[in-house]
Amino acid sequence: MIWTDLITGAILMLTGWAVYKFPMLISGVNTMSKKRLAKVDLEGLKLAYRNVFLICGGAMLLFGGLSTLVQIPMGVHLIVLVVVTLALVIACFVLNKRYDMGMQGEEGKKERRKHWIGIIITIVVFAIVLFFFFKGSKPATIEVSEDYITAKGGGYSASIATADIALTTVLSDWPDISLRTNGLSTDNVSIGHFRLKSGESCMLFLCDDGGPVLEVRTVDGGLYYLNCATEEETLEMIAKVKARER
Repeated sequence: MIWTDLITGAILMLTGWAVYKFPMLISGVNTMSKKRLAKVDLEGLKLAYRNVFLICGGAMLLFGGLSTLVQIPMGVHLIVLVVVTLALVIACFVLNKRYDMGMQGEEGKKERRKHWIGIIITIVVFAIVLFFFFKGSKPATIEVSEDYITAKGGGYSASIATADIALTTVLSDWPDISLRTNGLSTDNVSIGHFRLKSGESCMLFLCDDGGPVLEVRTVDGGLYYLNCATEEETLEMIAKVKARER
């Protein structure tokens, strides 16, 4: 995430310079007619855009630099990124209204309504992103029944029939992962589809605080790595699985 912060900051600052030098890059400006554009304080708008992008970009660079000195959870990185992006989007909406006389008075009522709809949609989208991130960052729920091992978390799920299990192995550490193919990984959990350094594809339902890991191989070539939110829960889950093998 440190590199994400630094690259995002650099892109925002570069964008600030670009919109100042080339104001036609500003959304909406490049599609305006000359008559409509005459109602826009273009000098004020491009200067304000530049300053907002530079401030947001500088904030991301400072946060990225701080991250190299202090360990910051991934969740905080995402929150900062979302807040800065949301602040940037709202600031752009506000600046468009301030420097565009065509949005003032009765004449600009329709344009103002479109801007407010845009702000509301943006806030809702970011709220949904945050909701699914924090929902997905929770440890997976693993249940062991007579016939199945069921794992759910982060929008992913797996149902492993106990009759199809070829081998189970208790590992003291996580497997060697080389690639996340379709999953999520935070400071605390890794859930979804991954690939091992050996080249095997697998599904992970793992939590840092969960202690040992249960490796499950099925007769059809499926490979799963499971643990729970706590070591105690994991040991209980492993005991139930081992009991089904007897």
